[in-house]
Amino acid sequence: MLALFAATLLSAQAQTFGFTPTLLEIDASRNLVTETTMINGTTTAARFNVVAVLWHIVNGKEVLDETRDLIVNPATFTVKPGGSQLIRIGVRKKPGNTELTYRILVQQVPIEGIELPKIGAGNLGKDSKAGMSVALTFSLPVYVTPASAQPKLAFTATPQGKDVTLVLQNAGNRRTIMRKVKFTRGAVTQTTEVLPLLAGSTITLTLPELGEQAGPLKLKYEAEDGQILEQIVSLP
Repeated sequence: MLALFAATLLSAQAQTFGFTPTLLEIDASRNLVTETTMINGTTTAARFNVVAVLWHIVNGKEVLDETRDLIVNPATFTVKPGGSQLIRIGVRKKPGNTELTYRILVQQVPIEGIELPKIGAGNLGKDSKAGMSVALTFSLPVYVTPASAQPKLAFTATPQGKDVTLVLQNAGNRRTIMRKVKFTRGAVTQTTEVLPLLAGSTITLTLPELGEQAGPLKLKYEAEDGQILEQIVSLP
């Protein structure tokens, strides 16, 4: 199993690389291909490897596994300063009734004579004396979605001493990605940036301090289409 990479940009230099689009969606009933363009806004050439991985939930945790379900072209490329590179993705696996979820990892590799981007000392801790060169990794989601697929969400909250245990289940056949999530009970609010509820997955969270509050749990989040949604979860 591979560790899950967040698409976090590690330095100011990383912000000059971009992708259009950043989310790759494939209609399972049509041509099983998609593409994205990487743009190099830096002043130096950069070389990348592209790896396709299966993205799923195992025991409530996000996991990336090696897969041969996708074809990536090109798998290795060098993009000139100010240039761009088209990346095409095709699906080998025959889709069924449940959405397939993958990620494309675009991983920088060194070029002799060209320095990698640096993380400044301030990002490395108070005792750091110098910056550190790092190879960047960008992670883009790929969804192969049946036309009729829908999520089916259920939430169960249980007090556990000072905390609340919240079980989020998606029994449907399509993902729900929750962003800017807020969990509020009484006067206490806990937050998390992203919760991916992939098709058929279950995630269990421990929400500190909410067990000492009264009343139901309010879940508020931003959906993929930008709508702000709320869910009230009763506690026993």
